[in-house]
Amino acid sequence: MLKPEQPSVDAATFEEWDRAPYPLHVRGRIQHYAWGSTDAIPELLGQANPNDEPFAELWLGANSELPALVTIGSGEIALNRLTGAAGPVLLGQTAFEQFDGVFPFLMKILSAAKPLSIQAHPNTEQAESGFARENHAGLDLDDPQRNYRDDKHKPELISALDDFYALRGFRSLDEVGRTLHAMPELSDLVPNGTLTHDGMVELYVDLMQLPQHEVNRRLIPLMHRLRTANRDPEFGKADPEYWAIRADDEFSRDNRKDRGLFSVFLLNIVHLRPGQGMYLPAGEPHSYLEGTGVEIMANSNNVLRGGLTPKRVDVDELLSVLTFECGKPTVLEFERDRGSDTHARYMTPASEFELSRVQLQSGDRHIAGGTHGVELGIVLDGKLKIDSRNGSNLDLNRGQSFLVPSGIPYVMSAEERSTVFIGSVPG
Repeated sequence: MLKPEQPSVDAATFEEWDRAPYPLHVRGRIQHYAWGSTDAIPELLGQANPNDEPFAELWLGANSELPALVTIGSGEIALNRLTGAAGPVLLGQTAFEQFDGVFPFLMKILSAAKPLSIQAHPNTEQAESGFARENHAGLDLDDPQRNYRDDKHKPELISALDDFYALRGFRSLDEVGRTLHAMPELSDLVPNGTLTHDGMVELYVDLMQLPQHEVNRRLIPLMHRLRTANRDPEFGKADPEYWAIRADDEFSRDNRKDRGLFSVFLLNIVHLRPGQGMYLPAGEPHSYLEGTGVEIMANSNNVLRGGLTPKRVDVDELLSVLTFECGKPTVLEFERDRGSDTHARYMTPASEFELSRVQLQSGDRHIAGGTHGVELGIVLDGKLKIDSRNGSNLDLNRGQSFLVPSGIPYVMSAEERSTVFIGSVPG
């Protein structure tokens, strides 16, 4: 039953949908983080941005921090409230039980104009322990000293919509050794230019825990030298020096160098081209540097940060969850469904989410639903219609989003060339 505090949706209209569910329009909501770009998300949504406000993320999900709004009849209801009121209908009984009645994933459009923090996410055991520990300490859920906002892990996947740059995972031991040995300011850390895995772990822990005056002693001359060298030729986006200078400009203040700069030289630079993706399991250090993509993750807000951010930094907690794996990261490509020219997906080990892409030419049809759980989609290009078995339909244009309850077959028909991204629970 729809609860009284869930306004705007008429109770009789809700009960009718609850008995015979059908696809619904969804209105995502914006996070205006300072690192966001000013153009990509407003252009997608067809919104003006006269004050050049940063539009960092468009949230499409049920996270209680900023839930999407779902249209039923002439009213709207927050997706987390809809899940609470009609979870088995929306998610399907199996997923409802598997995920304890919680909408299992959060889908976003992310658009970064500046680097994000050096960060990693905990595994389930670490999240449960950290959440319980901070609860026991009496920290409110919105306390700025909190690291753990919930007791869930947060695997995530990013799919590039344009040239997307990120840091992800430690470079090979040989690369790290050569890189540091070639820097006069850091060469004493690897005097012979070689590292063992244990040596690399010890090195990173020591760098991240240096007193601030030691951080300054190493990074001030290093960044001065790099700025002097950045003339002819200038560093490019494949060079860690390029991102170090940008991050230094953004995050170092008043003769206080940001220790996150060390990570720029130790982590892999990943360049994703449109259609390529990257999966991030627990414990993997990373930072998104620039670009726009579709992101999907488990429905959690646990982020442990180690620098390059004005937000809470807890180096010790970050170090406690890192996996310290070295080597080139895997870049994912969409894999087409057998026998389909329209539907492709990324294959990951995540149990909470799967990300798919549907590409249709004008007049094409795509038959979907009925086998997966709930599906949450956004139209990135084109114009299309969704028709379900009970005769209801949605007209969707670029930038609009939709929700299809579990077990509801539907047909997607393109009125013009269209691209749709869909988040779902894996079959």
